[in-house]
Amino acid sequence: MKITKRLENIANLVEKGKSVIDIGTDHGLVPLYLAKNNISKDIIATDISAKSLKKLEDKLDKNLENIIKTEVCDGLDGIDIKENQIAIIAGMGAITIIDILSKDIDKVRNFDYVICEGNIGNEKLRKFLNENNFIIDRDFLIKDGRKHYDIIRFKNGKDRRLSLGEIYFGKFIYSENNPLLMKRIEQIYNKNLKFKENIEKYSKYKEGLDLINERLEAIREVKNYENKRSN
Repeated sequence: MKITKRLENIANLVEKGKSVIDIGTDHGLVPLYLAKNNISKDIIATDISAKSLKKLEDKLDKNLENIIKTEVCDGLDGIDIKENQIAIIAGMGAITIIDILSKDIDKVRNFDYVICEGNIGNEKLRKFLNENNFIIDRDFLIKDGRKHYDIIRFKNGKDRRLSLGEIYFGKFIYSENNPLLMKRIEQIYNKNLKFKENIEKYSKYKEGLDLINERLEAIREVKNYENKRSN
């Protein structure tokens, strides 16, 4: 079974033999991949939309029905957590992911780990995790087609305080050499300089400048580190 590079990277973080809950599964591609590749034999695929889950249910044969169970629910509502279980939350904004985690944070702490891929605002997710006693143990940037994705895996526990650059661009930016990172940062830097210039020149309303300035500060932190490392 072929899946996108983004979904494959998420699935590759699942250790063989774990029970899995895929929250907001949509078409259920990750559960299908995990089941068909014998990575997990106990999967719950949830979604708030019964219509979306029907697309997965229509693909289940008798064998897959024994592995993948579906549940219409909002986040972890009505879901019981058991030993040797992990969760996947992917393909939604970081704010939505944070809402899901916050609503059932005690359940989240009982997972062996959680794999997240937020399509926007991952600095908010890292900040939430860092401030709420979760340890990020995997955090990396990939490119799938023309889009970039941050994939984060975390578990319950006290972590060190992350710097602003790490909050914005990944916990391991200073220890893992990712060739995508600096090119991506340069693009974000130029775009935000332009945003700042346009707001300051043409807008009476300065909302958003604080956020832009914070993002630029995070980028300068990373660029300063790279300059020191290369000298």
